[in-house]
Amino acid sequence: MIKRTAELVLGIIGVVFNVLGAILVGLFMIAAGDSINEEIKNDPTISAEDAALASNFVDGLGWFFVIVCVIGAILGVVGILLLRRNSSAIASGVIFIVAAVLITFLTFFVAIIPAVLYLVAGILAIVRKPIDTNKIQ
Repeated sequence: MIKRTAELVLGIIGVVFNVLGAILVGLFMIAAGDSINEEIKNDPTISAEDAALASNFVDGLGWFFVIVCVIGAILGVVGILLLRRNSSAIASGVIFIVAAVLITFLTFFVAIIPAVLYLVAGILAIVRKPIDTNKIQ
């Protein structure tokens, strides 16, 4: 049996960063979303139709980021739970790596810190093997 402390710590920190990112962007969208939309609509160089389109794009992009971070956090929790059982470290590593790739590309490299943490945890979970004590003499 091998201890998976490093993978667990990296996974937990990655989940915390994902949740923090989702909360902060969600709060920003709630607090500043209306003022951003008003600034876009009040710009005299932009037509009303273009302003509405830009406003909807900014809203959609913000909430998309929140959803991707929540999905990344859920995948991280699943990876952590699989690691805690210590029975399926390879499955946990694959989940961590998939979560890292998804949150990297879907957030346009904004959530790179939790992605790197998940990637390292996934590689460690796959590569680290228990030491066979029967072969050591």
